[in-house]
Parts: sequence; structure tokens; C-alpha cells
Amino acid sequence: MSYHLLAKLSRDLNKIFETKAYYDVIIRVEDKKEIKEFQAHSLILRARVPYFHQYLQSDQAKQEYDKIVITNHTISPAIFEIILKYIYTGRLDFLNCVGKQALDLLFAADDLGLEEALGQIQEYLIYQQKDWMNQNFYLYHKSIYNRKSFSTLQNHFTTRISTNPLEVFESPESFNPIILSSLDEVGCLKLNESTWGFIVNWAKLQIPTLTNQVTKWNKNDWEEFKQTLSPCIPWKSIMNLNWNDFYDLLISCEPFLPTEKFNQVLLHQLKKECSSTSVIRSPISFQFNETIINICHATLVSSWIDKRDTKPYLPADIPYEFRLVIRGRRDGFSPDLFHLKCGNLQKTVVVFKSNKSTAIYGGYNPLDWKFDHTTSDSFIFNFDFDTADLTRLDRFAIQRRAGYGPCFGAEGLLAFPNGKRSILWMSNDNSDSIPIIDYEVYQIFEKPKRSINSTSSSSSSSSTNKPNNNNCYTHKKR
Repeated sequence: MSYHLLAKLSRDLNKIFETKAYYDVIIRVEDKKEIKEFQAHSLILRARVPYFHQYLQSDQAKQEYDKIVITNHTISPAIFEIILKYIYTGRLDFLNCVGKQALDLLFAADDLGLEEALGQIQEYLIYQQKDWMNQNFYLYHKSIYNRKSFSTLQNHFTTRISTNPLEVFESPESFNPIILSSLDEVGCLKLNESTWGFIVNWAKLQIPTLTNQVTKWNKNDWEEFKQTLSPCIPWKSIMNLNWNDFYDLLISCEPFLPTEKFNQVLLHQLKKECSSTSVIRSPISFQFNETIINICHATLVSSWIDKRDTKPYLPADIPYEFRLVIRGRRDGFSPDLFHLKCGNLQKTVVVFKSNKSTAIYGGYNPLDWKFDHTTSDSFIFNFDFDTADLTRLDRFAIQRRAGYGPCFGAEGLLAFPNGKRSILWMSNDNSDSIPIIDYEVYQIFEKPKRSINSTSSSSSSSSTNKPNNNNCYTHKKR
């Protein structure tokens, strides 16, 4: 019954729209082709359209005799007629609204604030104007993705491109580096195995001289492939990958990606995994599966030890082995125990896990803990969500204090003040102590260097691996 009443209300309001009885507003709409005037009622415009509600209250509204005149230069007369009828009846007439006209209707509805109409117009474009949208999406994708209210249309094309790039990029005309970069810039592209494989294969196909047998590529072939692939790389999408996908898809291609840009992305990806809640399950990280730090923490710390702040190691390439010496929850938190076990040890990393947040605090000492030391090779750090802050120390970098555990600097990182299960972080005030739930001490050892024979054998073995749809080539040392 309620639906029947609303249908009758819509018909009655449509009569008012058609007869223009008692109208008090003239809307003058013009484009390059024509100028057309529409009669309307201010009461209905105020009640139904946010744009007109604000406009009629502002000084922009002009009076001509006894009518309010509104001029619009952004909407065509044909589109505005559809919108005005919707304002009165709540119904959208798509009878003669096809292709570009339907897309213009969507933009006009958004400009006027017609939120309820946006969903219906987007569904119409996706399902009733499918062919036109697929053929012309690349012309209008920036405008579509710049509008937050077009989420239905955005999600449709994002999903389509992610799951089946071959369908979207079905011809050389519809796929080129400029379009791909633009899609990535607006956040339309979501990189996955299928999409990345397509990009890599497309880059190969642009070089007719390349054979399908990668083992027969010479240095010039690889360099040309690198130059062709470079402008096709969707860096924003790579930034948004989770660590496992990034590692699987991009690490093997690292030598053929722009070095500076790859280092920036690698650093970003490492930092994303630096919360104490991050757990990485992979063969390369098995050592850290039950520890405070994971392989990403270890990679950053190793890079900082060698002062590679902006050019971090790849996880597989870190030159150090982390050997656990003390674990707080297993061995206790006594300052005396720390000095007993670690006093003579050199090259140690100490990490603390806060019990009130996800933060991790720590420091590196290249020397022993028996005496005070001045060294420029020591540093402290803290990790959290997307955070990996480093502070290098110089004067009085390492201190031995009675009643304390490891101490970095006078006001850097001071552990177990007066035997308490807490740390002082970048503070000279004991009231700013941070309670900790666990801590670990690692001694750092350099991994055995590969012999010349094993290195040559490894390189030879790597060169025989062929790239597949997902990878550029098998990983090599940087």
C-alpha cells in the first residue's frame, strides 16, 4: 500500500513538472550548442537538491521581475531535463541517455548533490552501457577516480583490472605505459600475480629481437628489457602490496627495476612490517617466528649497522647472523644477569617490547658492555606501525651504570633503571619510564663469505632460470 501511495505522489508531482503551474524559478541552462530555460518551484528545489538549497539562500540568486533566475553553464539542457524530472518524480529516465550522455548525467547528479541517484546511474553505466564504458573508460578514468562518490564504478573497474587485465588491456591501443601510470596514480590498479605477469610479458613483446629462451638473452637484451619495463611499473600499487606479495612478485625483478625507486619501495615495505604484531611466515624468516623481531626488523638493523640507511639489504642478502643470547621471559630481567652474560660480548643488538603498545625499542653496540665507550657506530631505534626511527650516537654512546642493564647514551635508551622492569627512552626523567613485557639480546656474527667457486656456480645456476609470467628473473645478489 505504501508503494502505491508513493507512486501516485510521483505522478502528481510529475503533473506539476509538466504544467509548470505557479512556478517561481527560471533555470537558464546553456552549453555550446543551445540555451534552454526551465521553469521550477523553489520549494521543491530547496527540499530535494542540496545545491539549489544553498544557492537559493546565497547572494548568487538573481531576481527578474517576480522570478528567481539561476544560470548554469556546466550541464547540458538535455541532461538537465532528465535531472529536473527526477527532482520532481524520483525517477530517472534513461530512454535516450546513452554513452557519453549517461556519464555526463552521473557527473551532473554528483555536482548537484543527488546522492540517491548516483547509485542507480552507476549501475546503469556498468550493466546497460557496458560496451561503451569498456571502450571509453581510459578517456575518463581520471575524472571517475577523482570523485569519492563514484565508489561503485571505481570498485567495478578496479576489480576488473585486477582479476583480468587481459580483458581490459585487450589491444596495444588500450595498453601503454602512460595509461597504466595514470591508472596507478588514481588508485585504480591493484597489483597481483596476473596483472604483474601481464605487464612483464607486454614489456617482452615490445622487443621483437628477444627470444622466448631467456638463457639466450645477452647483456644488451636485458638492458633493453629493463628500459622497456621501467615506465610500466605501477609504483603506487607496489607500495600498497603486503610484504609477502611484494617479496614474491618484485624481489626477483629487483636488478631490472630503477635502483633508487626500488630502494624507496623496499624501505617502505620493510617499515610496514615493523610493528610487534607483525608475523611473517616464510622459509627466510623461520629464525624469527617466535621472537620479538621479525626478518624485516633484522634486515633494517643489518642495513643500519653497515650504514645503508637509504639502500637497505634484501632480506636474503643480510650479511649477519642473529644469535639469541638472552630472552627476558625465559631468563629474567635482572641487570646483573645481563652484564654476566653479555659483558664481554661485542656486536650486540638489544630489543625491548612494550607492554602498553605495539612499539619495539632497541639499540646496537659494536663494542663490549664492560666499560663506557665512545663510538659513532652505535645507534638506537624504535619500531611501530609504519615506523622505523633511527638515532645514531657518538659521545658516550655506551655507558655502564650501577643498577642498570644496557645503556645507550646519557638520554638515549636506558634499561632496567634501579632494577625495574622498564626502560627510559630519549628522556632524562625517570618518571617517563616505559614498562616492558619482554626483551632479547642478540650477538651479531658475519655470515661466512661464499667462495669464488660457489659464487660462480650459483651465478651460473641462476642464469639458467627462465622468467615466468610473474617474475622477471631468478633473484641475484645486488
